[in-house]
Amino acid sequence: MLEDLRRAPRAFKVLVVSALVENMAFGLVIPYLALFMLNDLMLALPLIGIVLAGYTVAGMPSTIIGGMLADRIGRKIVLVSSLGLMSLTMLLYFFVDSFEALLIVAVADSFVGYLYMPAANAMIADVIPSPDRPRAYSTLRISWNIGVIFGPVIGAIIVAAYSMRLLFVFGSVILAIACIMNTVLIRETKPKDAGETITFRKVMNVASDHPFLLLSGLTAVFWFFFSQWLSVLPIYANGELGVDEAAFGLLFAVSALMTVAFQLWVTSRVTNYRRSRILLTGHLVASLGFALVFFATEFYTLLACIVVITLGEIVFMSVVSAIIADLAPAAKRGIYMGFSGLIQTMGGGIGMLFGTWLLDILPDKAFVWLAFGGIGAMSAVGYPIFARIVRPDVENPKVRSVKTEPMLD
Repeated sequence: MLEDLRRAPRAFKVLVVSALVENMAFGLVIPYLALFMLNDLMLALPLIGIVLAGYTVAGMPSTIIGGMLADRIGRKIVLVSSLGLMSLTMLLYFFVDSFEALLIVAVADSFVGYLYMPAANAMIADVIPSPDRPRAYSTLRISWNIGVIFGPVIGAIIVAAYSMRLLFVFGSVILAIACIMNTVLIRETKPKDAGETITFRKVMNVASDHPFLLLSGLTAVFWFFFSQWLSVLPIYANGELGVDEAAFGLLFAVSALMTVAFQLWVTSRVTNYRRSRILLTGHLVASLGFALVFFATEFYTLLACIVVITLGEIVFMSVVSAIIADLAPAAKRGIYMGFSGLIQTMGGGIGMLFGTWLLDILPDKAFVWLAFGGIGAMSAVGYPIFARIVRPDVENPKVRSVKTEPMLD
């Protein structure tokens, strides 16, 4: 990983380091957000589901707007604006004292936060040639997860010594640091010939790329059940298994540590296989992990389930962003990333709302995990279809029917 960074363009190096800083804020807050709503604000489960779904729904147009702006005005300005505004909205959580105030802040936080990823992914595609993109995106994920390792551990200390509210102040400061890094150190990478003006109609036209649309739909289903990590699982672990807030944060840290340890190794082993098979394997393993939560009885059996879920995530994420980058024309990388983010976010939002509703109505709460595991397993039939309709050079990295882009500095 360090050797890859030394040889990489400067823009990529800055993204990797700032991702580590930014995701310390994410890891600091996210493991405790549902528990903050449940224990501090004393919201009912359906209201928690509404807040989480509102957070996700607000991010849906933002992924499109972020991608459009990245292609139209540049990657850097979108990255810097998103991080700066996230620092502000993160601080506002500290002051909320009602469901209505929380919903407003969550919607605003989501909207500004989801601008970031289409621009970041497009920037990586700008400066990294196609054969190296799986390792590049995997390196970025490792950086994110190093931040997520430290975040929950620091968060657990803050929660134990002070309160969950103070997490938002620390998170705001960390995001401000990431914003400053991107402002000072990064340079614009948008291609000068990025093409004609982007409109919403042209963004929606990417849906005519059928392999891309199918892949976006399949990843939406993946996030439909994977979103339970952030919504149902902390509530279930605390209420049904007796796992306290600090211990649940450690589960996040363990998952992130696995990603740091194994993501690049897995990516290096799978990149010569057909990509639809890699996605299928990751999807099924993650689905199995969620189904196994049905049998969890305490912290350590839940930890074993988290290990399986994380293994599936590592395999799935090793190639999915690289596939989207390879499918996208150079002039439309931002909107391809934004559109796929829109569909994925929609899946995650519906999953959060459905999961909290299902947890609320089921007499035996454990059956929620069999439901999500089953949905994941059944949806995996889409990957063989994707393999039949995608370009050969995208499905099989050994086939290179398109010219490799040069690496930019």
